[in-house]
Amino acid sequence: MKPVFTLAIGSFAVHGTASLKTFTHTLGEHILPVPSVLLNGLTNMQLVKRFDTPFKELLEGSFELAVHRDVDLILYIGYLGNAQQAVIINEAIQKYKPIIKTIITDPVCGDHGRAYVSKEVIEQWPSLIEQSDFTFPNLTELKILTNQLPEKVGEADVFIQDFITRFPQTNLIATSIPFENDAIGIKVFGKEVFTYAQKQQSKHFGGTGDALVAHFILYHYYKNLSFEEALRKAVDRVAFLMQHSIAAGTTDLLLNFPQEY
Repeated sequence: MKPVFTLAIGSFAVHGTASLKTFTHTLGEHILPVPSVLLNGLTNMQLVKRFDTPFKELLEGSFELAVHRDVDLILYIGYLGNAQQAVIINEAIQKYKPIIKTIITDPVCGDHGRAYVSKEVIEQWPSLIEQSDFTFPNLTELKILTNQLPEKVGEADVFIQDFITRFPQTNLIATSIPFENDAIGIKVFGKEVFTYAQKQQSKHFGGTGDALVAHFILYHYYKNLSFEEALRKAVDRVAFLMQHSIAAGTTDLLLNFPQEY
């Protein structure tokens, strides 16, 4: 059996815990990180500056080396630095399809009722979602990707059904979905359909969505848990990390708790 690595595309921020920093910590030697943009801090921080990367050359070189090393890939697509990167990724998917075993997309474009990427990037996400095996949008992103205003008020199931109609071929894992009794969690649609939630925490941390997907990949593909077991355990793990981060009084999500939830 060939080794399987996760080629992860996303932003890398110096300050804060999110995106490729979270994926690298969680997946360790299994990750091949390809930064789409470099940031001095998370996008919700002040004084944030962006720095471009040689994205096309780095992505192409990473795929070439994967072929040379005779390894298979899980392709994770997260934060895009610009709209052209989606075109580059789509071309790479077609060229290197034989070694890409799974495509997991987190269509990063908004949260908490606001969009935080350009209209041009948002317009490119459907082309990537259509090729994805699993897609992890949060509630705000569900609205954006179904051409609704990100601040629109409405039942999550309405936006979910619209998304499923537009993208029937992907397995949808809708995140940050509110439930009764002050709970928040996921709704899963595709080959398996289920919901799972945890009590909502008293504080929000950037990067919890990244932690959820990274732990799902860890549990499902590297620890061989079933799809549902891996998702449930990932939700539990993120809740555990948030609880300990709140107790520590930190502004960043803390990942370095070795105990399993």
